[in-house]
Amino acid sequence: MLTTDLVRYTIDDNHIYPLFISRRGSSRYLRICEKLINLFAGHMGRTYGELDCALEQFESTSVDFKIYRGLAKLLLDQCIFASSWEGDHEILRHRIFEKAQASYPIVMQPDLLHQCTKTDVLSEVAVELGERTERLDEILYGDLFENRIMTGLEREMSPQELLRRYNLALAQGILYRAVRMRLWLRHDFKTIFKYIKLAQLMYEIQPLPSGGYQVDLDGPASILRHTQKYGIHMARFLPGLLLTSGWQMSALIDSERGPRTFQLDDTCGLHTYYEKEHPFDSSVEEKFFRAFEKVETDWRIEREAEVIDLKGTVLIPDFTFTHPDGRSRSMEIVGFWTPEYLEKKLSKLQKAGSHNLLIAINEQLRCSKEPFLGRAIFFKTSVRVPQVLEALDRTETSSSLTLSEESCGI
Repeated sequence: MLTTDLVRYTIDDNHIYPLFISRRGSSRYLRICEKLINLFAGHMGRTYGELDCALEQFESTSVDFKIYRGLAKLLLDQCIFASSWEGDHEILRHRIFEKAQASYPIVMQPDLLHQCTKTDVLSEVAVELGERTERLDEILYGDLFENRIMTGLEREMSPQELLRRYNLALAQGILYRAVRMRLWLRHDFKTIFKYIKLAQLMYEIQPLPSGGYQVDLDGPASILRHTQKYGIHMARFLPGLLLTSGWQMSALIDSERGPRTFQLDDTCGLHTYYEKEHPFDSSVEEKFFRAFEKVETDWRIEREAEVIDLKGTVLIPDFTFTHPDGRSRSMEIVGFWTPEYLEKKLSKLQKAGSHNLLIAINEQLRCSKEPFLGRAIFFKTSVRVPQVLEALDRTETSSSLTLSEESCGI
């Protein structure tokens, strides 16, 4: 991401806007991106200090130095730097200075009074370390960052990718000073809540009358004291949000001119660098979904279309079924597991006991069937559609779901 000083934006009476590079100006900046990428490639195997000098010279040729530095910062974030020597540099310096002290004073050229030269000291230490004498001068301060060698890139980027990453980084930079964020969601709930959790954001959720959910993101860092910590978490969340569709975002930003609103939605044109996940968590889920879609029934199936708020966490059932007469049921598939995973899953299902929830359970769990009667479907290798349809049409039961560690062989 960009540092705060590299974030470009404008402010009016109510809003704050990142100064994105538009399509109109993209051709010029694509050429700059290409030159920067080539500059970095040309410094592979050279020191950070050499690269930094080259970047300073490159930036000095333009008045848009802030954009140049921003693009360079994003490329630097992908660089891998390492010392050219695997040994302990502090021990090396200690040995050289120790040898030099014993033969003090050290001279460049010997004379009648001073016989010990720098080369003598380095040669003696080089023999001890099994290194060439001429290498010691090079590696003596090789652990300082400016002397570290660029050895590779975590991710190579094309000019187009670099420019897209820059625009995204500008939006992320606005969020550094976010006090709170509000989301309106229509789809992809599981993906969004996954990235809310990864970003360590606290939330409140409520359903919208027209469908979907409103999610308010806030937390102790923004409430107790003014810091950028929570805003940076929101910035890290943004690429995850961009993986999804049907969303709107409004964030309150603590700008230098007072509170301002920053707004985005799924048509903003920003691109994420996060990898899009497979739409199904398992082959069991995918196989059942494809089979259900082929069956003639009034029940309509949707993937992860409901969010159940469990106060502190959420349960997003794998499937939601709706009927034209207004009935609605959800189903969660419990498949492969570890004891820790199953204990957490059962705890969530127990909290959701008042909801209209079906559970499909892999018989390999060795669970007793009694606690799940009336609400569970047991399967061996695949969830059978006729069983699910029978359960969906079954008379509603008000019996609560009682789970115990003993019943599931934990």
